[in-house]
Amino acid sequence: MDSLNQRVFVVTGGSGAIGRPICRAFAKAGAKVAVVDRHADRELAQQLGGLALDVDLSSAPAAGAMVTATVQSLGRLDGLIHVVGGFAMGKLHEVDVGLYDRMFDVNVRTLFHALRAVLPTLIAQKSGFICGFASEPAWTGKAPMSSLYGAAKSAVATLLRSLDPELKGTAVDVSILYPMGAVDTPANRKDIPGADPATFIDPEEIAQTLVFAASRNPRGRVTELPVFPPRK
Repeated sequence: MDSLNQRVFVVTGGSGAIGRPICRAFAKAGAKVAVVDRHADRELAQQLGGLALDVDLSSAPAAGAMVTATVQSLGRLDGLIHVVGGFAMGKLHEVDVGLYDRMFDVNVRTLFHALRAVLPTLIAQKSGFICGFASEPAWTGKAPMSSLYGAAKSAVATLLRSLDPELKGTAVDVSILYPMGAVDTPANRKDIPGADPATFIDPEEIAQTLVFAASRNPRGRVTELPVFPPRK
């Protein structure tokens, strides 16, 4: 196991219900965290001794500025945890045509921009950790009633799987996180009325899974990370 002490991680979507526990878990493990979001949680960043950055990752220049600001403020960059994403339901022939752009922009384009921004630094130092969020449909290959979402998250998984061999010769590790069910967030509690939140995935467990993956050394990498809800 490698220590996360003083290593610096960018957590995109870091102000959200999943991102906040990740930021806290990495800080508790000794890392410094850049909390990145459209409206970054400055109070959280201050509590953790980190950095808050307002960033719109639909913009490539904004992603580049994110890396510059992180290195200038925190001294280095060791990894990216990309939590940014979006979900939508609907039968394929019934959804608005604009949903295609929305699903691929928020799930794939943001990751593409973030990766292009952080990779030069990580490749130059030949070390680092990258993780992006896919989904259960990306694992199973099926997404009835949410086919565009499933297609976008499958693209996320394929992008990251393809990136991994491109990094041969470095110790830059790539992992893919698959929540294999609903995560316990305020949005999911609202959107799935009547469901028992105890049957949802605990965001704290996702955070601990990522700390585990980020602290592996190159001789024991963990590349695929499905996290399951409780047995029903």
